[in-house]
Amino acid sequence: MRYFPFKTLILCVLLPPLVYVFSLQFIENTLQARYDRKLSATYTGDTRDLFDGSIRLQDAIRKNIDAFISNRKLVDWGVHVAITVKTNDGVYLYPDAYNDQRSEIGVGDSVAIARENFKILSEGLIKTIDVKIDHNTPIANAILLFCVLVALLVLFIFYQHGLKLATAEEQARKAALDDLEKDRQNGLDRLKQLETQRYRLSEKIETMRKTLDDERRKASATEDEMMDELLGLEEKIAEHQALKNEQLGEIEHLKVKLEQFEKEKDAQNRQSLKGIAAVKKRFGALYKNIDVHDRAVAGFMDLTEEMKIKVEEVVYQLNDDPKQVTIKRKVFGKKNRETVFEVIFAYKGRLYFRNISNHRVEVLVIGTKLTQNKDLAFLDKL
Repeated sequence: MRYFPFKTLILCVLLPPLVYVFSLQFIENTLQARYDRKLSATYTGDTRDLFDGSIRLQDAIRKNIDAFISNRKLVDWGVHVAITVKTNDGVYLYPDAYNDQRSEIGVGDSVAIARENFKILSEGLIKTIDVKIDHNTPIANAILLFCVLVALLVLFIFYQHGLKLATAEEQARKAALDDLEKDRQNGLDRLKQLETQRYRLSEKIETMRKTLDDERRKASATEDEMMDELLGLEEKIAEHQALKNEQLGEIEHLKVKLEQFEKEKDAQNRQSLKGIAAVKKRFGALYKNIDVHDRAVAGFMDLTEEMKIKVEEVVYQLNDDPKQVTIKRKVFGKKNRETVFEVIFAYKGRLYFRNISNHRVEVLVIGTKLTQNKDLAFLDKL
């Protein structure tokens, strides 16, 4: 019982229900996001059929959603998918609450049907999807069974580990008792040997005393040599101390230079900030129809004078008439898929801008081909 995993047993009893509940919530959220993404691209169907009046919008939505739900294999396993589609006016198109209004337009009146479809799509649709997994369904029972089996497996592993520890401890205890008995017998034998050696050592001590006297006489003869070596060591210590003092002086000199370098760097940073503020103020005064991002101003400051002239020509065109600017390509951000336009100047220069409200233009980034990867990474985060 010493190695029985009581804590593990408690965890294995408490964790499976918690893991089961959180797993259901996680699967519901994951499936809801996935179904919402897939349904958004298919639930209205082909717009050509809607705009030529061959099918009503509500019929197309009902057909596509019913097909979507019937193709979900997890529905048979207990996943309940509830989908509603309504107009901005609150009129439900799915489920079939809209059927009461079907009789207002004849089936053969394709022009009226197309006009109605276009009106509803223009006003916008509100789609909601709710995924629920009820208890005691095949998928819920499978998750619960999996959690219980994992808990039992963990408990079994810890139990086996405790059993091995208990067996190993018992074997170690028996081995320790055997070793103690052997040590006791060896100690008795050793005691007898020591008694014999004591008499021999007394004779050796007398011999060693005589040898010690001889060594003392020899040591007095080598004392002068040791003094000479000691003086030489003191001279070397003095030389090392002088070298240490010289290195400390060099370190202090380097510290002074480092402080001067940091002061010069701070002064350069302040001068750079003043230059950025001046450029931004000048752009604001000269170009009233555009906004310039701080990232673009910083990139402008890093350009050569020739490239600054070229990029200002592009900025002037954007301010005067953006349609005159030659756009190389469109760049789409990852975050909100906003369209950003890329313009090349001076062969290696890159300018990125986007259209904003009130027919204005915002210059986001000014850089070169060397900074293009960093600039595109910045645009992805917008």
